[in-house]
Amino acid sequence: MNKQVTMKDIATQLGVSIVTVSKALAGKEGMSDELRAKILKKAKELGYKPAPKKNAAKGAEVKVAILIAERFVSERSFYAKIYQKMAMELSARGFIGILEIVRRESEEGGILPVSIINNVAQQCVMIGEMRPSYIEKVMATGVKLIFFDFTNEEYDVDSITGDNINGAYSLTRYLVHKGYRRIAFVGSYKATRSILDRLMGYLKYHMTKDIEITSRWILPDRDKNGYLIDQHLPVDMPEAFMCSSDETAYRLISNLQKYGYKVPENIAVTGYDDYAEHKVEGVELTTWHVNVDEMISICLTIISKRAEDPNYRHGNVSVNGCLIERNSTR
Repeated sequence: MNKQVTMKDIATQLGVSIVTVSKALAGKEGMSDELRAKILKKAKELGYKPAPKKNAAKGAEVKVAILIAERFVSERSFYAKIYQKMAMELSARGFIGILEIVRRESEEGGILPVSIINNVAQQCVMIGEMRPSYIEKVMATGVKLIFFDFTNEEYDVDSITGDNINGAYSLTRYLVHKGYRRIAFVGSYKATRSILDRLMGYLKYHMTKDIEITSRWILPDRDKNGYLIDQHLPVDMPEAFMCSSDETAYRLISNLQKYGYKVPENIAVTGYDDYAEHKVEGVELTTWHVNVDEMISICLTIISKRAEDPNYRHGNVSVNGCLIERNSTR
């Protein structure tokens, strides 16, 4: 059996270093064109064949920690859907996804998951916003981090989000074109930047069209710890409620029905995300569809490229969605 020619063989015959041969074969700088041509010629003469590139995803078994705050898993099933899809895509590409639910006391106390503390995971996807102190704790470990479904301008971290401002703007415009003028926004904008951006879209439409903004119709949907709460209806009822998530919208619809309101006969309700497990019989929600599949695809692209180049950066990406009209509005 013929011995496979190595870069060392080429280097020995030409009297150069293996590093020089490696650079020449990889097309890197650091030598004259004449020397590069000589190395390439000798490699061809000797029948040198580069070793097949090891698939970084499959060969290195890159492990990815997927962090979700407990409050989002227990209250917002949309993130459970995202995790399931992401885990399947990771597996299909040869990566190993490790789900880590971050409990409230761990987030507050800065207690990191075992997969990160023990350097088991080389990369980390944080689905949904967490405390700045916790984000900083994760970043301090050196693990390659991606923000998913949120961004935070305080940190230089790649992020993938839905186009929340445009989505909420489009939903508000839709309601106004349907004839609704007194529109409330339901969402705790201090809880996450995604909710804040959706409020910004709602306000942007009102400001652009010179429609009066009423602060008493900007209503919370979460407590101070970020957990969903039941709605207290305002005394001065609006004609429509635009909710920051489908889960919030269906909880609101249930509450409206308790007080004798019919949706959409008496009042309209829209959601956001196009996903909720707990629905209300007879009501199909008009909502904004978040393009989760495209967001996950971009996330996997970043993970794959970082597996090959740890210094790879992708930047902040905003993914467009679309309005889905159903029977919760006239």
